[in-house]
Amino acid sequence: MWKYDEGFSGLEAAIVIIGFVVVAAVFAMSVLSSGFIATEESKETTVAGYKQASSTVYIEGAVYASLDSGTQALDKVWFSAGIPETGQPQDLSKMIIVYTHSKDPNTFRTYEYGPTPSDHTFGVEGGPVMMPGDKKIFTLAEVNGPIPGGWFTIEVKPQMGAPTFVTYHLPDSFSGGSVLT
Repeated sequence: MWKYDEGFSGLEAAIVIIGFVVVAAVFAMSVLSSGFIATEESKETTVAGYKQASSTVYIEGAVYASLDSGTQALDKVWFSAGIPETGQPQDLSKMIIVYTHSKDPNTFRTYEYGPTPSDHTFGVEGGPVMMPGDKKIFTLAEVNGPIPGGWFTIEVKPQMGAPTFVTYHLPDSFSGGSVLT
């Protein structure tokens, strides 16, 4: 009678081992699935962050300005701005440009999109949407200062992406044209 019981012990042990292997395989698959989901979500977050970071509107090239013939203070400023190829389209009607100057540094002039440049709107060549890779000319009118020897700042705040802030200094001999940073 003992001869036949020995075979059952081996069979029972094999069944228990197979059970452990199946449970371990199911647990391993659930851990791997969770890892794949977490990896995909982190990839989506990274791509979204990259797109937002590269969606800034940057000032490209020189900034130009003209003086009012009566007051000899800046009257109009224009510059080229663009979006990197990897950026997102920008709705210019949701963009704000903030202008300050040394003549009155505590006053911030806010410009919003408009069909033509005026006291509180900035003009842009073309339509109200900038696509990645686009470059457009922005015009700020009636900026009211500073005079040559002063400074002014331009801060471009797009709807998406980081703002661009630049300070420009006018030489004492400035009479209009290109402004150096």
